[in-house]
Amino acid sequence: MVARTNVASQTDTIYAISAALPATYDAAGYGSTAMTYTTIGKMQSVTPHGSKRPINVWTPINGPAEKTKGTPDYGNMDMVFGDVPTDAGQVIVKAAEASPNHYSLKITYSDGEIHYLDILVASFEYSGGAAGDAKTVTAQSGICKAPVIVPAP
Repeated sequence: MVARTNVASQTDTIYAISAALPATYDAAGYGSTAMTYTTIGKMQSVTPHGSKRPINVWTPINGPAEKTKGTPDYGNMDMVFGDVPTDAGQVIVKAAEASPNHYSLKITYSDGEIHYLDILVASFEYSGGAAGDAKTVTAQSGICKAPVIVPAP
């Protein structure tokens, strides 16, 4: 496969959720026909996801500070979408917030690249706002495993 050589657009990205978990946490497991994903409708924005590591600092009494890289944290991701209570994907996200279970999230970019995430949905909050603002929901999820990235075909 040839790697992308230009910047891809977020436009037309599809976010889909599944209550099922893959048999294996790799492209084959997440992409298995046993996995059923439901599109989350009216997505407006999503915060970044990926690996972050803290820089640990140890300061001896005599000498310079020493730094080491900490353990990876795949972070949290906020998804903001227009509130449509009958949207099947939004119904699953809301149920996921009430559940202690992990869920699978599939992000399909317009160029065909796919990101699979193992998530826990921790919040489902309705927006505030002013006159004329759209009613939205912000759902925060914790990413529990390293994202599995399938390059565009």
